[in-house]
Amino acid sequence: MRWTALALFTLASAITACGAPTVGGSGDATTTTQTDVSTTQTEVTTTASAGGTLDIIVPPNANGKLPPDLMVACPNGPAFPASALETIVPLEEADPGIGDAIGSFLENEEGQFWPQEGWLVLHQDETTAIVVAEMGEGPAFMQLTKSGTEWEWSGSQSGGPCPLQYIIPDGLNTVDWRLDDTAPAPAPDDVTVAVLLNERECVSGQEIGDRLLDPQVVMTETQVLIAFASEPPPGDAFDCQGNPDMAYVVELGQPLGERELVEGLSTGVDLEDYLP
Repeated sequence: MRWTALALFTLASAITACGAPTVGGSGDATTTTQTDVSTTQTEVTTTASAGGTLDIIVPPNANGKLPPDLMVACPNGPAFPASALETIVPLEEADPGIGDAIGSFLENEEGQFWPQEGWLVLHQDETTAIVVAEMGEGPAFMQLTKSGTEWEWSGSQSGGPCPLQYIIPDGLNTVDWRLDDTAPAPAPDDVTVAVLLNERECVSGQEIGDRLLDPQVVMTETQVLIAFASEPPPGDAFDCQGNPDMAYVVELGQPLGERELVEGLSTGVDLEDYLP
C-alpha cells in the first residue's frame, strides 16, 4: 500500500475484511450516524462497558440500501456518506477546479505512481472532495481541499478491494475477530460463540485486557453480526511488533440457529459495484 499525506482524511483504524461479509474478519473507522433503516426483521442487542456503548451497526434496509447520511469507508480509503454512492460522476462533469488540481498533481514526480485517467468524483462538499479511480486490484483515492476559490490536492491513498465498513468512533481502536479454532464449531443450539480477538492498531504488543469494550451483537433472521472495539492504551508512541490474541466468549442472547456469523463492521456493500 502506498500512502502520500499532506492532509489525509484520517481513519481511526484500518480494515482487512474483503468482499461480502464472512465469518471473522476485521473492520474500519471514525464516526457513524444511525438514521431511519428498516429493522422489522432485526433484533439488536447492544451491551455497554466502562468505555461506553459500541453502537455502529446499521443493517441495510429491505432494498439493501444504507441510510444516506451513514458514514462509511473502504479498508484503505477516506470516509464518506453512503449517499455518495448514488451521485458518482466523471471528473469531466465536476467542478473544473477539481480536474485542474488533480492534473497538476499527476504531472509531478509523485503523481506518476497513480492512475493517469479514469478519475471519478465520489463525494464533494463546499470545502472537500474525494475522487476515485481503479488501480490494479482495487480503487485509488485522492482528496482535495478548497482554499478560497482554488482546489488543492491534499492526499492520496490506495490498497486493495473496497468492501465498505462502518466507522469506529474517534478515540477507539479496531479489534478484529475470528472463530477460536481450539473450541468446538458453533452449533445451532449455541447461545455463545468462542472467538479470538486481535487489536489492529500498533500498541507495542500489549494485550487488550480491560481496554476491550463489550461487543455489539445484531441478530437478523439470517445473520449474527458481531463488532468489537477497544480503548487505546495510555501513551502517545507505540511500535508495531504484532499484538497477542485474546480469547473471548460472545453472548448471543438466543440460540444461533442456522444464522451466518458475520463481521459486524462490514456493511455488505462494495464500492466497486458502483464504479463504471
